[in-house]
Amino acid sequence: MDEANGARFRSGLGFGLVAYGWWGLVPLYFAALKSADVPALEILAHRIAWALPVLLLLTAAARSWRDLGRVLRDRRLVLVLLASSLFLAVNWLLYIYATVTGRVAEASLGYYMMPLVNAALATTVLGERLRPLHYPALALVAVGVAVPFVAAGAFTWIAVLLPVSFGIYGLIRKRAPVESMTGLTVESLLMLPPSLGYLIYLSAVGENHFAGDWRTNVLIAASGVVTVVPLLAFTLSIRRLPLLAVSFIQFVSPTVQMVIAVAVLGETLTPDRVAAFVCVWAAVVIFVGDAVWQARAGRRKARKRPAPKSGIVPALVTR
Repeated sequence: MDEANGARFRSGLGFGLVAYGWWGLVPLYFAALKSADVPALEILAHRIAWALPVLLLLTAAARSWRDLGRVLRDRRLVLVLLASSLFLAVNWLLYIYATVTGRVAEASLGYYMMPLVNAALATTVLGERLRPLHYPALALVAVGVAVPFVAAGAFTWIAVLLPVSFGIYGLIRKRAPVESMTGLTVESLLMLPPSLGYLIYLSAVGENHFAGDWRTNVLIAASGVVTVVPLLAFTLSIRRLPLLAVSFIQFVSPTVQMVIAVAVLGETLTPDRVAAFVCVWAAVVIFVGDAVWQARAGRRKARKRPAPKSGIVPALVTR
């Protein structure tokens, strides 16, 4: 791994940790909205509606209006982002529903399946190759995911649909030739009409919670920042890292969620979930250890490479 790619990997890793650390804490926010009796579908609509102003302000600050116009004029790109926005909306709704119905631990278990989903997508669609140590790591993930399902006697639809919907969203965004912030802005624009329509309907029938007390209003308005920050960090990360690397970083999020579910939200940590936790973090240790070894091997190889002869300028290699 050369210095430029190393810097790109490190920045992608940093953005990924910000995204998944933030998402790990999000159940606390949704639990606060739950205490105000805001239903899941209304939370989703507000989340989309309040995210757009934040993104437009960021677009103005970055002076990215020209890039936004370019994407909006490209019918193919708009259709691609429409597809990604649909998978994102489904994922958001599922997670909000899991949170407001007291199923955060179940949702976190679903996100432990992400490496399996991403491994399938990375190898079959993107042509990424598994390293030898990835196989035992993925086997541990599979065992960790299987234990709670076997203990429960059935698959749970939330735990399955959450990683599948987000995995497909990440794949689409990784392949879409559009900058992270611009893509998010277009996705929000595409999701805005149905969201605003639903919020107008709720206002007409007197069920829009934004007209309630000031605390609820502040929580709802904050949904824009709560939504944009981790999603922007995620899209910056996924455009810098291999899909498999992102899938192992994401363990930060369900682990924090699991801790919050048990320590704050009063959910039960059963022995099968403890076993899953041990398996998946053993897989993370293997994956990170392999990545560190690979990086050190790359640096050793670079140091041994002979310096260019005087007067010869090495060619720049771009990817």
